[in-house]
Amino acid sequence: MSGGDEQSGGPEVGKSGSLAARKSLIIGRQSAGFIQRGHPWVRPDRFTSGLDACAAGDVITLVDERGRGFASALADPQDEVCARVFAREAQVAFDPAALIAKAWARRGRFHHDRSTDCYRVVHGEADGLPGLRVERYADVLVVVVFAACINPYIDAITTALATHLPSARIVVREHFDDLRRSGVATRMIAGDLPGPESEVEGREFDVRLPLQPFAGLATGIYVDQRGTRRWLRKQGRDARVCNLFAYTGLFSLSLLQAGAASAIDVDLAAPALERATLAAARNGWSDKHRVAHSDCATWLADCRENFDIMICDPPTAAQGGGQGWVARRDYPALLTLALQRLASGGLLVACSNTLGVKPADPEACLREAASNTGITVELLVSPALDPDLPQLAGFPEGLPFRCTIARRN
Repeated sequence: MSGGDEQSGGPEVGKSGSLAARKSLIIGRQSAGFIQRGHPWVRPDRFTSGLDACAAGDVITLVDERGRGFASALADPQDEVCARVFAREAQVAFDPAALIAKAWARRGRFHHDRSTDCYRVVHGEADGLPGLRVERYADVLVVVVFAACINPYIDAITTALATHLPSARIVVREHFDDLRRSGVATRMIAGDLPGPESEVEGREFDVRLPLQPFAGLATGIYVDQRGTRRWLRKQGRDARVCNLFAYTGLFSLSLLQAGAASAIDVDLAAPALERATLAAARNGWSDKHRVAHSDCATWLADCRENFDIMICDPPTAAQGGGQGWVARRDYPALLTLALQRLASGGLLVACSNTLGVKPADPEACLREAASNTGITVELLVSPALDPDLPQLAGFPEGLPFRCTIARRN
């Protein structure tokens, strides 16, 4: 059996029962094994056949070397991931409206939670909508397109979203390249795009958050860390908090709301710290909140305070501070400095996002830091992700970050 066109035509959008004939893609034994174990991506290799007949967004059947169809996917022939699975059965129609409805129902606990109105509505492949992320910030839905294969279906997706939240302002961002290297094309589904400084007030655990969802990818909140913040809040009463690479300070704000005695946010980005200061004032915590506009390593080297909770959630790479920041190179040294400022019994939260070819391993970095200082620590079980970030077995790329927590003995 050869790959190719069973029936020509554009992207297939329809009810799950109205299936059109479709193109097929033959993949090798190893790739098929990855898919059957849960991974949703196909990378082309010498065994891949039929890709030349596909266009971005074509609904295709994945076929093994024996000619057996076993999964349904969206084609993306110009990408290093040439097909993305949306169903683990052959000949399943791609129905964006039904998938949005299922994803919306899956987040039912958040839709009526007045204390938290910032959460992920669609988490890509785990919701059967590959290459897509949708987040809610109060009355704004931000749709981020990461892969060309989903782009032909955006109108159907945003129409479906509007049926579930009719009052929503819907923003679409097309961002197919590395998040750190290319611009973001942004448009509104209806009406004019508000200015980048336009503010929307969101909430997480009743913390009031001045967000900027029209400014770009940096909206002011990373909702994927909510599970970590939820766990920390139980440890935070009367704590002295240090938040490194603090961005807009949500870890600090959440802990102050949970009863922390004080918090300091350290970051090189002055605009982010200004927003942290604004949020602290809006919530009535200016007397407990400070900021330090500094490179984190330099600030730690000069610091003489001790803290009960320290959070370190750095980017994979960043400019500034001499040679800049490269997590794989600089993380152990930074954690070595941080451990020396951690009070006995205190918690150090080390996170690493999964962007990049070789992201840093926070557990290995913490072990190295403990060895460097001679300080003994107990490594704790990492907090679970909240249910708006479902995970697929066998798909580590779907995990937004890695987190390790150490308690100083």
